[in-house]
Amino acid sequence: MKQSIFIILSFFYAITLVSQDDGYASEKKMEKPKVITINEESEDIPFTIIEEVPVHPKCQDLITNAEKKRCLNVMMIKHVQRHFNAGLANCIEEKTVYNPDTEKNEKQCVGLRPGKKKIYIQFKIDVTGEVVDIKVMAPHKTLEEEGVRLAKLLPKMIPGKQKGKPVKVAYTLPITFNVD
Repeated sequence: MKQSIFIILSFFYAITLVSQDDGYASEKKMEKPKVITINEESEDIPFTIIEEVPVHPKCQDLITNAEKKRCLNVMMIKHVQRHFNAGLANCIEEKTVYNPDTEKNEKQCVGLRPGKKKIYIQFKIDVTGEVVDIKVMAPHKTLEEEGVRLAKLLPKMIPGKQKGKPVKVAYTLPITFNVD
């Protein structure tokens, strides 16, 4: 019995010590939380958090930011469908091989292995609306070059804005396709 009372009293004593204010703890509580700000002049703003998204020329009449964002994404998809040369995956490079039937050297296409392939095109829409800083990740150099070509074909846009000022906006355009 005495032992259980001692344990309970020790517990309350420990709580009392922890809850006492030593001045330092209250100063820590009073500190303002850190606010992360984006310096518009030196950093690029991601497309997902930009206040006013870049606007594709065919989306100018839309009013809300959500409509403009959706429209830009739809225009990007249409751009890829219209201009992407998916046939490149079937003939990544040409090799010269000997054909014993004709007894001649002939060119033969070598393609990617069948399956689902992905290309990621990253670029920025700068303060003038131009597409700049293009980077592409693809399963082959030929497809990387196609990604760069595709990004360069994008039209000039109305630049995105942060706090009312035009800023560079980072955008990633994923392309997924199948190789038969």
